Amino acid sequence: MPSEAVFVDAVQARKVLSTNGTGRLEINSLQGKPLTVHVFRPSQFDSTSGRIWFVMHGTGRDAERYLQTAAPVAERHQVLLLVLEFSRNDYPTGDAYTLGVVTHGRADAHAADEGRWRSPLETPYMEIERTFSAVREALQSQQPGYFLFGHSAGAQFVHRLLTFVRCPRVLNAVAANAGWYTLPTLDKRRPPFPYSLRGAAREFQDPRQLLAAPLTVMLGTKDTRSTKEDSHLRATEGAMAQGSHRLQRGITYYKVGLQAARHKNMPLAWKLQRVSGAEHEAAEVIVPAGQRLFAPQPDVK
Repeated sequence: MPSEAVFVDAVQARKVLSTNGTGRLEINSLQGKPLTVHVFRPSQFDSTSGRIWFVMHGTGRDAERYLQTAAPVAERHQVLLLVLEFSRNDYPTGDAYTLGVVTHGRADAHAADEGRWRSPLETPYMEIERTFSAVREALQSQQPGYFLFGHSAGAQFVHRLLTFVRCPRVLNAVAANAGWYTLPTLDKRRPPFPYSLRGAAREFQDPRQLLAAPLTVMLGTKDTRSTKEDSHLRATEGAMAQGSHRLQRGITYYKVGLQAARHKNMPLAWKLQRVSGAEHEAAEVIVPAGQRLFAPQPDVK
């Protein structure tokens, strides 16, 4: 993936990426919108061989808080931490951030037929791929890919990146406590896109790449607030069909993945991990997420 003109100031980028501690960079996005990259470089990070970790913030767009939350984990595992900030000014709605697959109008089952489906190379997900290319070039890194974690709205971003980017360079990913999902199925008994792949652009209706992705669906066992208790939890018919709260919806996503893999006669590469006692807080799942990403243990069901 080409990295031309990604960083506003390439010299500054190399300086920040080579300095231990926190820093900030500015990006020229594919859509001509400014993006801030919050950076944490741990004390013993190796520019050539060190792993590169993207963390996706939630609906609050609080990228700096996510950087602070994830930094101790990055220090523990000596990985370069990058948090892209998709601001409300430039990505005003949740869908603009987590479901940016249409050029205009609603992301629904009519978008593809109406010619409103955005080129995959122009979606917000590609900003991760482009930034990785630019960072790898700046560091002269030999890393073949990157690691990915998202919480809440960030988890929606993560699982859709794996769905809508062809051959992403993701080495390992965790999607924690998403509010709702794009299910990997064309089953007519399921609501259509964006709640499933039925009605998505034809090139994305076959989920085999997604089913083979190194994805962990991570769920807090106490992330069970209802739509009446949590105004950020989507209450549409399509979302409610996945469950009444985030824990149920994550289990539904995993189960539908299992069914889709069986239908395709292939193994499901995903893992399901429940974090005992965790509610809807990134800080409560970030340590087990780091363990899963950088020091994986035997499967936890």
